[in-house]
Amino acid sequence: MKLEQYISELLYKYDCVIVPDLGGFVANYKSATIQSIQNTFSPPSKSISFNKNLNNNDGLLANFIVQKEKVPFNIASKKIEESVLTINRDLKLKKRVLLNNVGTLFLDTENRIQFDPANTVNYLLGSYGLPVFQKQPIKRATIEEKITKKFQEKTAPLTTVKERKISNTKWRVAAAIAIPLAFLAGWMPTQYDLTGDLNYANLNPFKPKEKITYTPIKSEFAFNEVDESSFKEQIDVVNESARFLTVSFDENKTPIVVQLKETPFAEPVSTYVVSSNRKLQYHIIGGCFSSKSNARRMVRKLKKAGFDAAIVGKRKGLWAVSYNSFPSRKEAVSALANAQDHNTKAWILKQSF
Repeated sequence: MKLEQYISELLYKYDCVIVPDLGGFVANYKSATIQSIQNTFSPPSKSISFNKNLNNNDGLLANFIVQKEKVPFNIASKKIEESVLTINRDLKLKKRVLLNNVGTLFLDTENRIQFDPANTVNYLLGSYGLPVFQKQPIKRATIEEKITKKFQEKTAPLTTVKERKISNTKWRVAAAIAIPLAFLAGWMPTQYDLTGDLNYANLNPFKPKEKITYTPIKSEFAFNEVDESSFKEQIDVVNESARFLTVSFDENKTPIVVQLKETPFAEPVSTYVVSSNRKLQYHIIGGCFSSKSNARRMVRKLKKAGFDAAIVGKRKGLWAVSYNSFPSRKEAVSALANAQDHNTKAWILKQSF
Protein backbone atom coordinates (compact mmCIF):
# COMPACT_ATOMS: atom_id res chain seq x y z
CA MET A 1 0.00 0.00 0.00
CA LYS A 2 1.35 3.43 -0.96
CA LEU A 3 0.35 5.54 2.00
CA GLU A 4 1.74 8.78 0.55
CA GLN A 5 -0.51 8.47 -2.52
CA TYR A 6 -3.67 8.45 -0.38
CA ILE A 7 -2.39 11.36 1.76
CA SER A 8 -1.66 13.38 -1.39
CA GLU A 9 -5.14 12.80 -2.84
CA LEU A 10 -6.85 13.77 0.43
CA LEU A 11 -4.86 17.05 0.70
CA TYR A 12 -6.65 18.33 -2.42
CA LYS A 13 -10.01 18.19 -0.56
CA TYR A 14 -9.12 18.53 3.13
CA ASP A 15 -6.88 20.86 5.17
CA CYS A 16 -5.79 18.18 7.63
CA VAL A 17 -5.02 14.48 7.10
CA ILE A 18 -4.21 12.53 10.29
CA VAL A 19 -2.13 9.35 10.19
CA PRO A 20 -2.79 7.46 13.48
CA ASP A 21 0.28 7.02 15.73
CA LEU A 22 2.38 9.22 13.42
CA GLY A 23 0.96 12.77 13.13
CA GLY A 24 -1.13 15.08 11.02
CA PHE A 25 -0.36 16.78 7.71
CA VAL A 26 -1.88 20.29 7.77
CA ALA A 27 -2.45 22.40 4.61
CA ASN A 28 -2.55 26.20 5.01
CA TYR A 29 -3.33 28.80 2.34
CA LYS A 30 -0.26 30.55 0.88
CA SER A 31 -0.53 33.76 -1.16
CA ALA A 32 1.11 34.30 -4.54
CA THR A 33 4.82 35.14 -4.32
CA ILE A 34 7.40 37.00 -6.43
CA GLN A 35 11.07 35.92 -6.43
CA SER A 36 12.90 39.19 -7.18
CA ILE A 37 16.33 37.64 -7.88
CA GLN A 38 15.19 35.06 -10.47
CA ASN A 39 12.18 37.19 -11.59
CA THR A 40 9.72 34.30 -11.08
CA PHE A 41 6.02 34.57 -10.21
CA SER A 42 4.29 31.76 -8.26
CA PRO A 43 0.47 31.41 -7.98
CA PRO A 44 -1.40 30.94 -4.66
CA SER A 45 -1.02 27.46 -3.16
CA LYS A 46 -1.30 25.32 -0.01
CA SER A 47 1.77 25.05 2.24
CA ILE A 48 2.04 21.61 3.91
CA SER A 49 3.25 21.27 7.53
CA PHE A 50 3.46 18.33 9.93
CA ASN A 51 2.16 18.20 13.53
CA LYS A 52 3.23 15.14 15.53
CA ASN A 53 0.60 15.82 18.22
CA LEU A 54 -2.31 15.23 15.80
CA ASN A 55 -2.22 11.42 15.99
CA ASN A 56 -5.76 10.50 17.07
CA ASN A 57 -7.60 8.39 14.48
CA ASP A 58 -10.46 10.43 12.99
CA GLY A 59 -11.24 7.72 10.41
CA LEU A 60 -10.71 9.96 7.36
CA LEU A 61 -7.68 8.10 5.97
CA ALA A 62 -9.07 4.62 6.77
CA ASN A 63 -12.45 5.33 5.12
CA PHE A 64 -10.66 6.65 2.03
CA ILE A 65 -8.65 3.41 1.76
CA VAL A 66 -11.88 1.42 2.13
CA GLN A 67 -13.33 3.25 -0.88
CA LYS A 68 -10.17 2.92 -2.96
CA GLU A 69 -9.23 -0.71 -2.26
CA LYS A 70 -12.74 -2.12 -1.52
CA VAL A 71 -11.63 -3.67 1.79
CA PRO A 72 -13.25 -3.69 5.27
CA PHE A 73 -12.49 -0.89 7.71
CA ASN A 74 -10.43 -3.09 10.05
CA ILE A 75 -8.25 -4.26 7.14
CA ALA A 76 -7.66 -0.64 6.08
CA SER A 77 -6.71 0.29 9.66
CA LYS A 78 -4.31 -2.67 9.79
CA LYS A 79 -2.58 -1.52 6.59
CA ILE A 80 -2.16 1.98 8.01
CA GLU A 81 -0.68 0.53 11.21
CA GLU A 82 1.84 -1.56 9.25
CA SER A 83 2.93 1.44 7.17
CA VAL A 84 3.37 3.58 10.30
CA LEU A 85 5.50 0.86 11.98
CA THR A 86 7.79 0.81 8.92
CA ILE A 87 8.10 4.62 8.95
CA ASN A 88 8.90 4.76 12.68
CA ARG A 89 11.49 1.98 12.30
CA ASP A 90 13.26 3.86 9.50
CA LEU A 91 13.21 7.08 11.52
CA LYS A 92 14.84 5.37 14.50
CA LEU A 93 17.57 4.14 12.14
CA LYS A 94 18.24 7.81 11.24
CA LYS A 95 16.85 7.35 7.74
CA ARG A 96 14.96 9.99 5.82
CA VAL A 97 11.45 8.81 4.91
CA LEU A 98 10.31 10.20 1.54
CA LEU A 99 6.56 10.59 0.97
CA ASN A 100 6.15 11.33 -2.74
CA ASN A 101 4.45 14.69 -3.52
CA VAL A 102 4.04 15.30 0.24
CA GLY A 103 7.48 15.75 1.83
CA THR A 104 10.27 14.09 3.80
CA LEU A 105 10.26 13.00 7.47
CA PHE A 106 13.49 12.77 9.49
CA LEU A 107 14.82 13.04 13.06
CA ASP A 108 16.92 16.01 14.20
CA THR A 109 19.83 15.89 16.66
CA GLU A 110 17.35 15.89 19.57
CA ASN A 111 15.40 12.93 18.12
CA ARG A 112 12.39 15.06 17.27
CA ILE A 113 10.48 14.46 14.04
CA GLN A 114 11.05 17.18 11.44
CA PHE A 115 9.27 17.65 8.11
CA ASP A 116 10.55 19.08 4.83
CA PRO A 117 7.55 19.74 2.51
CA ALA A 118 7.69 18.98 -1.23
CA ASN A 119 7.05 21.85 -3.63
CA THR A 120 6.25 19.75 -6.70
CA VAL A 121 2.44 19.80 -6.38
CA ASN A 122 0.02 22.71 -5.84
CA TYR A 123 -2.85 21.34 -3.70
CA LEU A 124 -4.96 24.51 -4.07
CA LEU A 125 -7.71 23.63 -6.58
CA GLY A 126 -8.42 27.33 -7.21
CA SER A 127 -4.94 27.68 -8.76
CA TYR A 128 -5.37 24.79 -11.19
CA GLY A 129 -3.71 25.60 -14.52
CA LEU A 130 -1.63 28.52 -13.14
CA PRO A 131 2.07 27.62 -13.59
CA VAL A 132 5.16 29.35 -12.24
CA PHE A 133 6.50 31.74 -14.90
CA GLN A 134 9.49 34.01 -15.36
CA LYS A 135 9.50 37.57 -16.74
CA GLN A 136 12.64 39.45 -17.77
CA PRO A 137 13.03 42.97 -16.29
CA ILE A 138 12.19 46.03 -18.39
CA LYS A 139 15.25 47.84 -19.74
CA ARG A 140 15.09 51.53 -18.88
CA ALA A 141 16.76 54.27 -20.95
CA THR A 142 19.74 56.02 -19.31
CA ILE A 143 19.85 59.77 -18.62
CA GLU A 144 22.31 60.32 -21.48
CA GLU A 145 20.00 58.54 -23.93
CA LYS A 146 17.03 60.65 -22.78
CA ILE A 147 19.01 63.91 -23.17
CA THR A 148 20.28 62.91 -26.64
CA LYS A 149 16.76 62.03 -27.81
CA LYS A 150 15.28 65.32 -26.54
CA PHE A 151 18.13 67.28 -28.10
CA GLN A 152 17.55 65.63 -31.50
CA GLU A 153 13.81 66.36 -31.28
CA LYS A 154 14.48 70.06 -30.56
CA THR A 155 17.13 70.59 -33.30
CA ALA A 156 15.45 68.67 -36.14
CA PRO A 157 12.75 71.36 -36.83
CA LEU A 158 15.46 74.06 -37.09
CA THR A 159 17.28 72.20 -39.90
CA THR A 160 13.99 71.75 -41.76
CA VAL A 161 13.22 75.49 -41.55
CA LYS A 162 16.66 76.35 -42.96
CA GLU A 163 16.23 74.07 -46.00
CA ARG A 164 12.68 75.33 -46.56
CA LYS A 165 13.77 79.01 -46.60
CA ILE A 166 16.53 78.36 -49.17
CA SER A 167 14.10 76.44 -51.39
CA ASN A 168 11.47 79.24 -51.18
CA THR A 169 14.10 81.84 -52.17
CA LYS A 170 14.98 79.94 -55.39
CA TRP A 171 11.32 79.83 -56.39
CA ARG A 172 10.96 83.60 -55.83
CA VAL A 173 13.93 84.33 -58.13
CA ALA A 174 12.49 82.12 -60.87
CA ALA A 175 9.05 83.75 -60.57
CA ALA A 176 10.58 87.27 -60.76
CA ILE A 177 12.16 86.39 -64.13
CA ALA A 178 9.27 84.44 -65.66
CA ILE A 179 6.42 86.88 -64.95
CA PRO A 180 7.89 89.94 -66.88
CA LEU A 181 8.80 87.73 -69.84
CA ALA A 182 5.26 86.41 -70.05
CA PHE A 183 3.90 89.98 -69.88
CA LEU A 184 6.14 91.20 -72.75
CA ALA A 185 5.26 88.19 -74.89
CA GLY A 186 1.61 89.26 -74.75
CA TRP A 187 2.27 93.01 -75.08
CA MET A 188 4.54 93.08 -78.18
CA PRO A 189 1.93 91.85 -80.78
CA THR A 190 -0.42 94.71 -79.77
CA GLN A 191 2.23 97.42 -80.41
CA TYR A 192 3.96 96.19 -83.61
CA ASP A 193 2.81 94.63 -86.86
CA LEU A 194 4.84 91.52 -86.88
CA THR A 195 3.22 90.14 -90.13
CA GLY A 196 4.95 92.55 -92.61
CA ASP A 197 8.54 93.38 -93.46
CA LEU A 198 10.28 94.70 -90.46
CA ASN A 199 13.48 96.62 -90.14
CA TYR A 200 15.09 94.72 -87.44
CA ALA A 201 17.79 97.37 -87.13
CA ASN A 202 15.23 100.00 -86.10
CA LEU A 203 13.06 97.66 -84.20
CA ASN A 204 14.38 98.00 -80.73
CA PRO A 205 11.57 98.26 -78.20
CA PHE A 206 13.85 97.07 -75.42
CA LYS A 207 16.76 98.57 -73.68
CA PRO A 208 20.06 96.83 -74.09
CA LYS A 209 20.02 93.73 -71.97
CA GLU A 210 22.21 93.77 -68.96
CA LYS A 211 24.13 90.70 -68.14
CA ILE A 212 22.41 89.00 -65.25
CA THR A 213 24.71 87.56 -62.64
CA TYR A 214 23.45 85.25 -59.92
CA THR A 215 24.36 86.22 -56.39
CA PRO A 216 23.71 83.50 -53.79
CA ILE A 217 21.51 84.66 -50.96
CA LYS A 218 23.27 84.41 -47.68
CA SER A 219 21.27 82.39 -45.22
CA GLU A 220 20.40 84.14 -42.01
CA PHE A 221 20.85 80.87 -40.15
CA ALA A 222 24.38 79.85 -39.27
CA PHE A 223 25.20 76.71 -37.33
CA ASN A 224 28.53 76.03 -35.79
CA GLU A 225 29.78 72.51 -35.36
CA VAL A 226 28.79 71.03 -32.03
CA ASP A 227 31.70 70.27 -29.76
CA GLU A 228 30.79 66.72 -28.65
CA SER A 229 33.38 66.62 -25.87
CA SER A 230 32.04 69.89 -24.41
CA PHE A 231 28.45 68.60 -24.63
CA LYS A 232 29.37 65.34 -22.83
CA GLU A 233 31.13 67.29 -20.04
CA GLN A 234 27.93 69.29 -19.47
CA ILE A 235 25.94 66.05 -19.20
CA ASP A 236 28.40 64.37 -16.80
CA VAL A 237 28.05 67.12 -14.18
CA VAL A 238 24.26 66.86 -14.12
CA ASN A 239 22.87 66.12 -10.65
CA GLU A 240 20.54 63.09 -10.61
CA SER A 241 17.94 65.12 -8.67
CA ALA A 242 17.95 67.97 -11.28
CA ARG A 243 14.86 68.28 -13.44
CA PHE A 244 16.30 70.65 -16.11
CA LEU A 245 19.68 70.95 -17.94
CA THR A 246 20.93 74.10 -19.71
CA VAL A 247 23.07 73.12 -22.75
CA SER A 248 25.34 75.80 -24.33
CA PHE A 249 26.96 75.38 -27.78
CA ASP A 250 28.25 78.92 -28.42
CA GLU A 251 29.14 81.82 -26.15
CA ASN A 252 27.19 84.26 -28.41
CA LYS A 253 24.03 82.09 -28.65
CA THR A 254 21.19 81.56 -26.20
CA PRO A 255 21.58 78.16 -24.43
CA ILE A 256 18.99 75.38 -24.82
CA VAL A 257 17.05 74.14 -21.77
CA VAL A 258 16.38 70.34 -21.72
CA GLN A 259 13.81 68.83 -19.34
CA LEU A 260 15.22 65.67 -17.68
CA LYS A 261 12.36 64.65 -15.39
CA GLU A 262 8.65 65.20 -15.12
CA THR A 263 7.49 67.54 -12.35
CA PRO A 264 6.89 65.35 -9.28
CA PHE A 265 3.54 65.48 -7.59
CA ALA A 266 2.35 64.04 -4.31
CA GLU A 267 0.34 60.85 -4.45
CA PRO A 268 -2.82 60.88 -2.34
CA VAL A 269 -2.38 58.88 0.82
CA SER A 270 -5.30 56.86 2.02
CA THR A 271 -6.09 56.97 5.72
CA TYR A 272 -8.56 54.10 5.55
CA VAL A 273 -7.78 51.38 8.06
CA VAL A 274 -9.20 47.91 7.57
CA SER A 275 -10.67 46.58 10.76
CA SER A 276 -11.33 42.95 11.53
CA ASN A 277 -14.50 41.69 13.20
CA ARG A 278 -13.26 38.13 13.74
CA LYS A 279 -13.60 37.14 17.37
CA LEU A 280 -10.80 35.26 19.10
CA GLN A 281 -12.87 32.44 20.56
CA TYR A 282 -10.30 29.59 20.51
CA HIS A 283 -7.68 29.80 23.26
CA ILE A 284 -4.65 27.58 23.99
CA ILE A 285 -4.87 27.28 27.77
CA GLY A 286 -1.64 26.91 29.76
CA GLY A 287 -3.08 26.99 33.28
CA CYS A 288 -5.97 28.00 35.57
CA PHE A 289 -5.55 29.81 38.92
CA SER A 290 -7.82 30.72 41.79
CA SER A 291 -5.70 33.83 42.46
CA LYS A 292 -5.67 36.49 39.78
CA SER A 293 -2.20 37.68 40.83
CA ASN A 294 -0.82 34.20 40.10
CA ALA A 295 -2.51 34.30 36.69
CA ARG A 296 -0.90 37.68 35.96
CA ARG A 297 2.48 36.29 37.01
CA MET A 298 2.13 33.45 34.48
CA VAL A 299 1.10 35.91 31.73
CA ARG A 300 4.30 37.90 32.28
CA LYS A 301 6.35 34.70 32.20
CA LEU A 302 4.77 33.53 28.91
CA LYS A 303 5.21 36.91 27.24
CA LYS A 304 8.93 36.80 28.07
CA ALA A 305 9.00 33.38 26.35
CA GLY A 306 7.57 34.96 23.16
CA PHE A 307 3.86 34.05 23.45
CA ASP A 308 0.94 36.47 23.08
CA ALA A 309 -0.39 35.48 26.50
CA ALA A 310 -3.47 36.91 28.20
CA ILE A 311 -6.11 36.20 30.88
CA VAL A 312 -9.22 35.08 28.97
CA GLY A 313 -11.67 35.10 31.87
CA LYS A 314 -12.95 32.70 34.52
CA ARG A 315 -13.78 29.05 33.99
CA LYS A 316 -15.41 27.16 36.85
CA GLY A 317 -14.25 29.84 39.29
CA LEU A 318 -10.61 29.81 38.08
CA TRP A 319 -8.74 32.44 36.08
CA ALA A 320 -7.66 30.92 32.72
CA VAL A 321 -4.37 31.95 31.10
CA SER A 322 -3.86 31.39 27.35
CA TYR A 323 -0.67 31.09 25.30
CA ASN A 324 -2.38 32.52 22.19
CA SER A 325 -5.94 33.12 20.96
CA PHE A 326 -7.31 32.49 17.43
CA PRO A 327 -10.59 33.09 15.55
CA SER A 328 -10.73 29.56 14.08
CA ARG A 329 -10.11 26.07 15.46
CA LYS A 330 -7.81 25.20 12.53
CA GLU A 331 -5.40 28.00 13.46
CA ALA A 332 -5.49 27.00 17.11
CA VAL A 333 -4.72 23.35 16.26
CA SER A 334 -1.75 24.42 14.12
CA ALA A 335 -0.28 26.46 17.01
CA LEU A 336 -1.01 23.89 19.73
CA ALA A 337 2.19 21.91 19.07
CA ASN A 338 4.36 24.95 19.75
CA ALA A 339 2.62 25.54 23.08
CA GLN A 340 2.87 21.86 24.07
CA ASP A 341 6.63 21.98 23.51
CA HIS A 342 6.62 24.54 26.35
CA ASN A 343 3.89 22.87 28.41
CA THR A 344 2.72 19.32 27.56
CA LYS A 345 -0.60 19.92 29.37
CA ALA A 346 -1.67 22.80 27.11
CA TRP A 347 -5.16 22.38 25.65
CA ILE A 348 -7.70 24.26 23.48
CA LEU A 349 -10.71 26.11 25.00
CA LYS A 350 -13.60 27.42 22.88
CA GLN A 351 -15.12 30.53 24.45
CA SER A 352 -18.73 31.44 23.72
CA PHE A 353 -19.75 35.09 23.44
